[in-house]
Amino acid sequence: MITAELAHKIAVVIRCLPLAVLPFFLGCAKDHHLSPAELGYLGVSRQSANSYQVRFTADADLLNIFKPEDSPVGGLLRCSLVGDAVPSEHSSERYVAKGLVSSLAAGLTAPPFVFDSSIMFVENLNEGRSQRVLQAQELRELLGVRQAVPCVYRATAYGFKAYRSGVLWIPSADILRELDK
Repeated sequence: MITAELAHKIAVVIRCLPLAVLPFFLGCAKDHHLSPAELGYLGVSRQSANSYQVRFTADADLLNIFKPEDSPVGGLLRCSLVGDAVPSEHSSERYVAKGLVSSLAAGLTAPPFVFDSSIMFVENLNEGRSQRVLQAQELRELLGVRQAVPCVYRATAYGFKAYRSGVLWIPSADILRELDK
């Protein structure tokens, strides 16, 4: 027979069990099971002193990667100005280009989907907590030693692992041409 004291201890353990296992689930994020979209370069043009418009295609609707009920947070095109790959961490690279993405052909329901992104070339400072816009000469030095700049689209939704597209390669010569306009 179970004594009252033992029954009380069991009840306390059962009550506290959810709190004990909660930390194990807080770090978990659902996998979205989406393959990386293939991106294709269309062009780049200078919009203002510090902003450039990149046009590209994708074989997936990047702006609707996550369903509305998945609580999408947003997406960003991010480019590496020094490496051959785009790091997954936002603050892990010093020189980057980044910008929000919008659709150029709204209402399309089949590939190719056409997008643009207004990007800025920046230097991350203080471990990514602040940034400054790169000057034209700095951009010339960074881009002059490489053929192309790799970019990926990254989207997030609450409770999901981040989605990363395939790599978009922007020819450095195209950016340098626009820099001189």
